[in-house]
Amino acid sequence: MIETIEFENYKKKSDIYGTVMYPAVMVGPVQKILLQNVLNNRSNAKIIDPFHGSGTALYEAFEINSNYNLFGIDINPLANIITKAKLQGVDTNILDDINLVKKILIKSSVKFPTVNFVNINKWFRSDVINDLSKIKFAIEQIKSYKNRIFFWVMFSNIVRKYSNTRSSTYKLHIKKKEQIEHMKNNSIMDFCSLIERNYVFYTKSSNSFKLFKGDTLSLLKNFDKNYFDILITSPPYGDNATTVTYGQFSIIVLYWINKNDLELQGWEFDNFSKIDRESLGGYSKGNGTAKYFSYISTLLELIKDDQKKKKVQNFFYDYFTFLDIATYVTKEYIILTLGNRTVNGVNIELVEYTKKYLTDCGWLLKYEGKRNIYSKRTPKIISKNKDRVVYSMNQEFVVIFKKP
Repeated sequence: MIETIEFENYKKKSDIYGTVMYPAVMVGPVQKILLQNVLNNRSNAKIIDPFHGSGTALYEAFEINSNYNLFGIDINPLANIITKAKLQGVDTNILDDINLVKKILIKSSVKFPTVNFVNINKWFRSDVINDLSKIKFAIEQIKSYKNRIFFWVMFSNIVRKYSNTRSSTYKLHIKKKEQIEHMKNNSIMDFCSLIERNYVFYTKSSNSFKLFKGDTLSLLKNFDKNYFDILITSPPYGDNATTVTYGQFSIIVLYWINKNDLELQGWEFDNFSKIDRESLGGYSKGNGTAKYFSYISTLLELIKDDQKKKKVQNFFYDYFTFLDIATYVTKEYIILTLGNRTVNGVNIELVEYTKKYLTDCGWLLKYEGKRNIYSKRTPKIISKNKDRVVYSMNQEFVVIFKKP
């Protein structure tokens, strides 16, 4: 019995989720209580998060039982490396490697190559480029793979903090000139402080996990029928380019991480928006069916802007395709954290469409709940269209479906 999923007093600064910045993360205690409800103290389970993001659901499953078989898929290399760090943890020699990194960074005579990539001088000040290059070099000297991955994840916070992009949005927007000029550069000291303070959250290691970097629709269908006991995820609420720009947020960091430690398919650095473009609903894949269209035809009539209408259609075609595959590969429960966004003044009832679609597929709705979103980067009111106020998403919804 789930009494509440509100957790209004929860602060992620007190656990592993406060150690790394990533857009629109799920709330750890919420995912844990949902999993505990369906797992019912079992000793074995195969659990997948096909849009794992920064790994909240998978990490909570690991916290419940370290022997669970965990699987994750995400198209974003930064999501992949963050989740990997959380699940594999650090080596026992982490303190030695922290001291080695600090020794390199403190030494003024160390020679290191200066990083360069497209538009680097737009997004980083010259002194910041120098210091970040030194940190990158120091991390590359670490032989332990686990510790190196942890350092890259901590480094991602520093790159974001000292970039010239605004912190008020996940999109790449340049700060005002005076803000860039007056920013104090403590990047090396801050990095040393982060790795010293946060390694304690990474001392545990999952016994069994496997992460796949790539397109969920392509990878998920490779699994056999009923392969997973539980599918738990928070899928995109719309195409990334107009909802949460995970790719734009990540690309500014990914340029700084050694590519040998990233899972890459070769296209990720084509442009700064490529990851968002390749994500769910990012473009028309020609996989729409009459069945899918019948669910959203009335919705599409309400959206007057043809370009926005097309984006909504593309997203739902991908989303319903995902639900079809999810129902095939999942044996027992599908747990989804969802949100309803607004497009062209029209509220997109993703929760209701999901409930309708899955119940039509024969699945049973066992639980439905909602909670307020207490911590947001975006303001409550995000724009005004003529006389109409456009609000950001301030509630999230949870549904649990059981296979009959």
